[in-house]
Amino acid sequence: MFEKNIYIKGIHADYMKRLAANIDGIIQKGIFARNLDVYMLAPIIGVIYSRRATTDNESRDITPTSIHTEQILAVIDQLEYNYRLVMLLHDKKTLPIEERMNRAFRYDRNEEMRAPGDQIFEEYVLGGIEVLFENIMKDSSEANDYIKKIFNFVCEFQERYNSQTSDDDILKICNIARN
Repeated sequence: MFEKNIYIKGIHADYMKRLAANIDGIIQKGIFARNLDVYMLAPIIGVIYSRRATTDNESRDITPTSIHTEQILAVIDQLEYNYRLVMLLHDKKTLPIEERMNRAFRYDRNEEMRAPGDQIFEEYVLGGIEVLFENIMKDSSEANDYIKKIFNFVCEFQERYNSQTSDDDILKICNIARN
């Protein structure tokens, strides 16, 4: 898991590159420093916003982007943590906690058993990339636009996060995982 290059293609590659690109010639860095930073945040945003997407195979004119293995290995613990969080939170109303824990912790070395979880994770990554792009980049043309949109997005994120996941929910999952 996370031991090879990650490839993003289609519209999601365009969104990711734009989130990490220089902004309007004034700001020398993008909203994110690297594609990897977008990739690390995107699944969490995808889960919080209940947004999943599938790979865009239609936009063949957009050059795919990748994240190299060396970068991935440097943050593999954080990526695995994000993966486990997504597996624990996905379908929490319909899937028993035991199955979610299996997906999160027990299928790591079995690619066949892990494949459905990997697909779910990728869908949340792509959905999160869409949410980030729509809330920060879309319809922005100059530095002040980006700054306002980032501020509004962070405020909305704070509201959404605090209203959807209670401390009791987090403690409940931690207690079950500990046992």
